Amino acid sequence: MTNAATAANSSQSYSGVAKLLHWAIVILIGLLLYAGWTVEDLPKEERLGVMQTHAGLGLTVLVLMASRLLWRIGHPVPALPADMPRWQVVASKATHHGLYFFVILQPLLGLAITTTSKFNLKAFGVLGLQIAPNETVHKIGETLHGINAWVIAALILLHIAAALYHHFVRRDGVLKRMLPFAKA
Repeated sequence: MTNAATAANSSQSYSGVAKLLHWAIVILIGLLLYAGWTVEDLPKEERLGVMQTHAGLGLTVLVLMASRLLWRIGHPVPALPADMPRWQVVASKATHHGLYFFVILQPLLGLAITTTSKFNLKAFGVLGLQIAPNETVHKIGETLHGINAWVIAALILLHIAAALYHHFVRRDGVLKRMLPFAKA
């Protein structure tokens, strides 16, 4: 098998690059959702560090999602099982497209918040993100960022439920195609 053939998604499994991007983004989104939902419960002196890390990881997700989207354009996903009902195919594609859209939108909303904040939040404590403080845009961005986090969480739960359905009910190997060390 050539290097190009091993790097590309086969008809049965995703490539190592696709898997790496997928699981790195999964881990980061989990951390980001947790931090975003719990930061207010922290002592005030700890919040800044958490939010600086949150902003940096959000930008990292944006870069990884752009990379994943570019990779996917050149490396189509493995085909779904031929006997899958049409409604499941449509639901699968809608969920995946939704995940791409809302996960890319989330750090953009985060940038809208940080660039319009009265406070110059620094991603990873280094990269200052404040551009033009604007309380109205800032509050709208915060509201949309919060709502979008719940949309992402709902899509993730739907995605996980579908993967488990494929694995335990249909037993069609769809889940194994994305697992890091599994062979489909």
